[in-house]
Amino acid sequence: MSYQSYKFYINNYINCTIISDEVIQCNGTTYDLHEKVLTYTDEWFWIYIGIYVGLVIFAGLMSGLTMGLLSLDSTTLATMINGGTPNERKHAKRIFPVVKRHHLLLVTLLLSNSAAVEAMPIFLDRISNPIIAIVISVTAVLIFGEVIPQAVCTRYGLAIGSYLSPLVYLLMGIFFIVSFPLSLLLDCCLGTEHGTFFRRAQLKALIEIHGEDSQAEGLGQREESLSHDEVAIIKGCLDMKNKTAKDAMLTIDKAFMISTNAKLNYETLSHMAQHCHSRVPVYENERSNIVALLLTKTLIKLSPDDALPVSDLVGDERYSRPALFIDSDMPLFDLLNLFQTGRSHLAIVRQKRRKLELDDDDDDKLLDHSDAAPLLIDIEESADDVPEGTVIGMITLEDVIEELLQEEIEDEKDIMQEISQKLQFSLAKRKKSLLNILHRSRSQPQPRTGASMLDTAVSSGHHNPELRHVSSSLQEQLDRQMEALRQAHSKEQEEAQITTPPPPHRSESRVRFS
Repeated sequence: MSYQSYKFYINNYINCTIISDEVIQCNGTTYDLHEKVLTYTDEWFWIYIGIYVGLVIFAGLMSGLTMGLLSLDSTTLATMINGGTPNERKHAKRIFPVVKRHHLLLVTLLLSNSAAVEAMPIFLDRISNPIIAIVISVTAVLIFGEVIPQAVCTRYGLAIGSYLSPLVYLLMGIFFIVSFPLSLLLDCCLGTEHGTFFRRAQLKALIEIHGEDSQAEGLGQREESLSHDEVAIIKGCLDMKNKTAKDAMLTIDKAFMISTNAKLNYETLSHMAQHCHSRVPVYENERSNIVALLLTKTLIKLSPDDALPVSDLVGDERYSRPALFIDSDMPLFDLLNLFQTGRSHLAIVRQKRRKLELDDDDDDKLLDHSDAAPLLIDIEESADDVPEGTVIGMITLEDVIEELLQEEIEDEKDIMQEISQKLQFSLAKRKKSLLNILHRSRSQPQPRTGASMLDTAVSSGHHNPELRHVSSSLQEQLDRQMEALRQAHSKEQEEAQITTPPPPHRSESRVRFS
């Protein structure tokens, strides 16, 4: 295509001729307004390629640091500094000052990333046509500038941020004129605190996730998981904040107590020994009027034959202690601190009314209007309208610890009862097994009317050596268990000092297998 040439003169020194819309010739030199695309044979082609690759890497670093550093708040870093591994502590201490200035870091990283992304087309247009430039730019920015850096920095953001912290400080200095005013504006609008504060319910859920049960369900991926007991204790500790003495106490109607009119004879001491309590409340006239705590271990020095009245021991520091009274709304943590002082390990719980705050506009509920302070109305917690100050129960240090551990604490009495139940169950099972074996025996005809199964076993044992051996073994085991049970029962009778007359003597026949 041919173009018409136009000539014009500038100050009679420059002679320019317009050859086409994009080509002009001045004083014999041809100028192309549209720069040609560089090829790989050109020297500047590789320079532009290097600059473009550097911009992609820089943009990726800024994007990754934005994701990695801003995901670490001050609470997380403080946790790592105090309880992390040595490497985590080192990295957290290095980047904590950077992350602490949250908005300044955010503006600096975003400005750096935007500058790199906007500069990419300037260098890419010189080495490719517009269509190829768009495809390459979108692909490079998406994959190498966003996806890969953010994925890597999300996983290893602490270490990468620690190693690149000098670069972050340098960028803060370069963009300080622009980023600092913007960060101040964000601080004024959004505040400067960006730490994560967990509520108690969230902490309990977080602890459960780190437990062994959650790992079994696939929720946890750490090797060092919390055991079931650790999870229960931590949750119990968090729940104790909202629990009071009334939630863990033993009601007064179920408590073992002794009257001041009682005498310390064999029957009373045996009754106290059966309950296995180290301290026994002493009441006067009525159970709600507790006057002292009797120390059972000190009663070993007393003789049951003297039958001393309990009232003589009240007030004597050798045998009793003053009762410790607390309000029903006392938090368990405060009660635990009170027990730690050594005053007592048992406290008497009294009914306490709580206060309800009402607004001034609730005219129907106001009893005493006050413009300066909200109205306080006494409301009783108990559904039975128990008067304030009435003894409603008792609580021990063991009860508080059980609430903390979320498990029952068994003592020697509980263990002995469990052993006795197991022995009785095993004895009944052995008896049933022996009778079934004897019943299935075919070597002996059906017993006569009035004959016992044991007699049948004796007669059948003489004709069946195998049955005689089995029956003898079972009989020996049965005898041993019955003897152990009789000894345990005899021991309980001696402790209880049972004075009932012995039952009439009956001849007992025991069949032994030969």
